[in-house]
Order: sequence, then C-alpha cells, then structure tokens
Amino acid sequence: MTANATPPPVCPQCGQNDQVRRVSDLVRDEPESSLAQKLAAPRSPQPVAVIGCATSFFVTMISLSAAILATGLSELTATAPRTSLLFGVRDTSVFTGIITFLFVFVGVHAMFVWRQARASRYFRRAFTAWHRASERWQQLSYCSRCDGVFLPGQASLTPVDQVQMLLYARRPPQPAASPANAPTSAEAEG
Repeated sequence: MTANATPPPVCPQCGQNDQVRRVSDLVRDEPESSLAQKLAAPRSPQPVAVIGCATSFFVTMISLSAAILATGLSELTATAPRTSLLFGVRDTSVFTGIITFLFVFVGVHAMFVWRQARASRYFRRAFTAWHRASERWQQLSYCSRCDGVFLPGQASLTPVDQVQMLLYARRPPQPAASPANAPTSAEAEG
C-alpha cells in the first residue's frame, strides 16, 4: 500500500476492513467473475431516435392515401355538375381531398412529435437516474467476508442481489449514527 492510498472503509456489519474492496476495482480486476457481473456499473440509457426523413415520408404517404380516398368518396356521393378539372373531378371533391390531406398530415405528424417528446422526457429521467446511480457505484464497496455492498457511512450492508435497488434509490441510505453525533443522556433529559 502506498503512502497516499486511503484505507478501505469499514464494513457496517462486521466492523472490519481487511476484506473490503471498492466495487470498481473488483469489476476491473475480475471482469469475468459472476460477482463482477452482478456488481457491474449501471448501463447508460440509449438516446431517443429523432424524427427523420422516413417518418416524414410515412406521414406524407398516409396523408396522400387519405386524401385520395376522401376525394374518391366525395366524387361518388356528390351531385354537383362535373368541371373541367383533371379527370373531370368536381371542385368540391378536390377541396375535400386537399382539406383531408392537410388535417391527416398535421394530425399524424403531431402524433409522432408527441411520441418523440414523451420518449425524450423518459430518456432525460432515465439519464438523470443513471448518472446518480453511476456516482453511487463509484463509491460502492464490497465486503467479501459478509458478502454484501455498502456506501460510505451506510448503517447496514446490502446483499449483492439488491445492488441495483441501492444504486437507483431516490434517496441515499442514511449514514450510521456515530457516537460523536449521538445525544448524551444529559441532552436527552434536558
């Protein structure tokens, strides 16, 4: 041990530090062990794909299909005289097709934008939780004698199988009450 190295923290269960290792060191030194795989660093969430050309093309094709269908239905049910427009289509049918295209295009595109905004919100929350869990993981220690993990100042040991719960908890575990911070009997009475 070098002069600058700090001793490992004391295990809250056995009160010793001779079998305590930092989890990051354990994972780095023994990456293939089953213990290291259980204690692996939290994985970063994947970013959300953005609305691209394929989505815009899909929205346009749906809108065109709806417009053609609306134009055809309007043409079949219309009683107005035919005009000199393309294919002899009535003015009201063309207007119906254009309006249908616009409404469908805006509606379907808005649905994709809404889904992307919701996924982006989820990603931001997941990224914040991952960042907090990664910071805790860097502080995590493992006691091989007690087969558990703990954060510095944690009052109890956490089983290895529950390490994700410890890392992703909203609030970090409360530190152990030290004798220096404990109220004296005179303070408790007074």
